[in-house]
Amino acid sequence: MIPVCAGVILRSGAVLLARRGPGRSHAGKWEFPGGRIEAGETPQAALVRELREELGIEATVGAEAARARHVYDFGEIELIALLVTRFTGEIKLVDHDQFKWVPARRLLEYDLAPADVPIAEVLAAYRRRERYTGTHPKTFEQKYKELGADPAAVAKAKARGSTPAGTHLPIMVAEVLEALGPLMGAAILDCTLGWGGHAAELARAAGPSGSVIGLDRDGEELARTEARLRGAGVRITARRSNYAGALDVLRALGLQGVDALLADLGVSSMQLDRPERGMSFKNDGPLDMRMDRSGGRTAAEWLAAASADEIADALIRYGDEADAGAIAKTLVALAAEGRPPRTTAELASAVCVAKGLGPGRFVKKDPSAKHPAARTFQALRIAVNSEREALSRLLDDLPSLLRPGGRAAFLTFHSGEEALVEAALKKQAAAGLWAAPPAPPRRASPEEIRENPRSRSARLWRVVRA
Repeated sequence: MIPVCAGVILRSGAVLLARRGPGRSHAGKWEFPGGRIEAGETPQAALVRELREELGIEATVGAEAARARHVYDFGEIELIALLVTRFTGEIKLVDHDQFKWVPARRLLEYDLAPADVPIAEVLAAYRRRERYTGTHPKTFEQKYKELGADPAAVAKAKARGSTPAGTHLPIMVAEVLEALGPLMGAAILDCTLGWGGHAAELARAAGPSGSVIGLDRDGEELARTEARLRGAGVRITARRSNYAGALDVLRALGLQGVDALLADLGVSSMQLDRPERGMSFKNDGPLDMRMDRSGGRTAAEWLAAASADEIADALIRYGDEADAGAIAKTLVALAAEGRPPRTTAELASAVCVAKGLGPGRFVKKDPSAKHPAARTFQALRIAVNSEREALSRLLDDLPSLLRPGGRAAFLTFHSGEEALVEAALKKQAAAGLWAAPPAPPRRASPEEIRENPRSRSARLWRVVRA
């Protein structure tokens, strides 16, 4: 299969189409400009080169917009469409004889090259957000145009270093593939399927002879991810399960182990962004925090039943919160007055009061600044979902989950996870279960952190089964 890149070049909500010049195959048909991805090139680097050669522009290439496959008479190609949010220079046509700026909804009105049609269908399906009265949006759905999959809004969100609302940017993809490779023909277990970004890349690397099993305890997001991956032609076996039950899932599938295992321990952006999940102070919503909303206590119920000592202990153990005692006393006092926090805004306000900051809105001094309630929210989420216990179970079972020579990779995001993973891997290495002691964890590149600030705390751990 021949890998090809294409640029979705955006300007004021319109997309650039270029018409193939005489003498080329499919002359007269319109396309998204781009070309072949050479050996050793990333799609982004290839598109920058192609746009320079074809149009004479210097482009800023962002995230992937869509993929499509098509069989021509010379063979099958995989077309990878990438968003281009900015470019410099005047467009000068080399292999094309005309270009137009076309509204996304009208792309399918043009006579497109066959491989470009599926990309145009994806772009044309995007709809604008609902309008609202007044000058400012009042709800989460109104505020984030990218929830409606508006391509310009998605591109702008990524360009400013934000995760588009309702989606998730997979972290350290290239590093994960390297840590788990070679993957062709491998049986792979993704313990935290989430949005499916890692799983899709793992499935492509494994090829038709490989297989990917994806686990997620969140049934709501699992169904969405299954449908999305299926629509993109990604083959995956999805199971609703906490990763603590990974060994049981493999046994039910008749497998004695896998060749590669990934556990991304971060919270998915879809859960953080959705107010109804109650995991973030960013938008007000019910104080829920459960990964699986089909059962178990919500964070509000957990707080209502906990003593000051229990709350303080959780804030220290799971959040390294320096003001744990003061926060715990404030929360217990509010419950005694019949005013326990029931929403994320109420909890954030209580934490600010306990820290002597007042109930006013916290304003970040810079993009990397942490909200005063960040550690409290993290600690409560871990306690409500028994995350440490589940991780300990996964680590205990890890050697049994891997075949000889199998590789495992863990993405951790805070000190508590790092300590558990490091201690378990070192203990298992001392017992001769790993081919070598675990190497120091890798970090996301500065470029990735600029594009996706949520990657700044990520640490990638990897081991190989003896």
